[in-house]
Amino acid sequence: MFKSILLLSTFALRAIAMNETIDGYNFFLWGPKQDQSKSQYEHDAADVALGLLKETLGSEPLPDLPTDNVAAVLKLKQDLGTEKLKQLLEPDTEDADKFWHDVINKATNKSNPWDSPVSAEAHGVIFLPHLNLTQFAAWYVSKYADEANLAANPEHYVKETTQIASGLTSKILEGWGGVTTNFTFPSFGAPDRGKDPFLPELEDYPIQQAGDKVLRDGTRFGVLHLALRNIPGERYGQPNDGFEVFSTVWYPNGADDDHLDHERRHMIIEIVNLTLQAQKDVENGALSS
Repeated sequence: MFKSILLLSTFALRAIAMNETIDGYNFFLWGPKQDQSKSQYEHDAADVALGLLKETLGSEPLPDLPTDNVAAVLKLKQDLGTEKLKQLLEPDTEDADKFWHDVINKATNKSNPWDSPVSAEAHGVIFLPHLNLTQFAAWYVSKYADEANLAANPEHYVKETTQIASGLTSKILEGWGGVTTNFTFPSFGAPDRGKDPFLPELEDYPIQQAGDKVLRDGTRFGVLHLALRNIPGERYGQPNDGFEVFSTVWYPNGADDDHLDHERRHMIIEIVNLTLQAQKDVENGALSS
């Protein structure tokens, strides 16, 4: 009976993993409760980002923009540039600061908001002919990941990363369903389960990184955990092996599931767009294979 349940669970997991062909490549994606395609998630996020930027620009004239909203918001962000985006979105980031403090204040354990955090998870199993696990891991910590940031998600606005002894440190301005947040990763490196015992061990994932998400006033409002592993192609009916990107973000349990699902969809968009760009950077020689 127990074996049957395990087999059924495995079948169910495969069933809910979306088998999408994107740019001619196979992706198996799961996590969001809102069951739509990656393209739909991305266009919905573009509606949010484009609407936000148009509102903040007010009467300022817009450049000529493509009709597709994903392409349009990317061009608008590129035309505005980093400093203008920071300036325009400052009122929204102040609202986001209040949003996150409210999430923390709603946690069931007021004295320790991290006592029983909640999480949003997103998985992508990727089969790309010119990108393997080792190459993606190297690309992710390279300058090319920052260069890909604006196009990686419509709600990405700024990412500035520096290498430090413990890994990476980044300054980021991005949104999840319109919660446009200015924050930092003081350090993004090996998971510290002494500090964060809620992070799962994930022994089958040989490459893992984690880091605190910290508001400008020094408040820790989230934790990101990224895990990677190789995947045999035959497990998904593919002729070649691939790899899995498993991304989880943790928040105090004052975060509601509507927001968490925005995060799940956000991460699915990132997983696809970042791996596709990483393959291009390998193919064109920007990142040594």
